[in-house]
Amino acid sequence: MPRKTISLPEDLADFVDENHINLSRFVQDKLRELSESEDSEEDLTEEEAKEIAQKLEKLGYLDR
Repeated sequence: MPRKTISLPEDLADFVDENHINLSRFVQDKLRELSESEDSEEDLTEEEAKEIAQKLEKLGYLDR
């Protein structure tokens, strides 16, 4: 399987290390989850969209 490299802000890298997260597995699971959700034709509710935005912001992917 080809490998890809990702970059993380230092605080997230520390979080991954401190919590012994298997980052490769985590990314694979989240990408599968996203790809499966794109296959469905359901639109997100406003509440679901806000929840996702909050999670992404906590992970450092969104700045508000």
